[in-house]
Amino acid sequence: MVITTTEITKQKAAPAKLVVNPDRAIHWLGTVNYDSAQNVTADIKQLVKEDPKEHVDLIISSPGGASGIAMSFYDTMKLLYKPRLRTIGSGDVDSSGIIIFLTGAKRYLTPHTTLLFHLAGRTFESGKRFSTAEMECSLKEDKLKDYYYACIVAEGSGNRLLPQEVLDMMAAGTVLTAHEAVEYGLADAVIE
Repeated sequence: MVITTTEITKQKAAPAKLVVNPDRAIHWLGTVNYDSAQNVTADIKQLVKEDPKEHVDLIISSPGGASGIAMSFYDTMKLLYKPRLRTIGSGDVDSSGIIIFLTGAKRYLTPHTTLLFHLAGRTFESGKRFSTAEMECSLKEDKLKDYYYACIVAEGSGNRLLPQEVLDMMAAGTVLTAHEAVEYGLADAVIE
């Protein structure tokens, strides 16, 4: 199954009203990297320490970044710290930013948000030499990360999507609107 941006759904989900407590809101703005993951994790830990029963709102606008870092954040939140986390996607929630978004137990999108899916890629330093074995190892790791990514997205959809369908979306460079993300079970609602 491949979805294109020209196939925007006509039936839209009911909008949600959401009130965010600024004292319990954290922003993930920008690239998924070690610094952003470390800072957001520290902020979440602090808010959970202050009141573990209250939810934490994580507002995300990200073009993506390193998928391994996003998966580490996802596993840390879901398996270790288990905060009462609501995620709110705004603007761009792309690539690895989608994995960050899926950490929320409740997930919301602003109306003008898009989600971009694509296959893993690498940036190489200029002038650096790689052997065939190193390139094969990198390819194997990227394919495995693509599969893990697809499994997380499929699970995040409530299994409305299968991992292979997500891989197909990634291969096609699929962009979803906020309302399409709700229809696929990736978000609970679009904020009014």
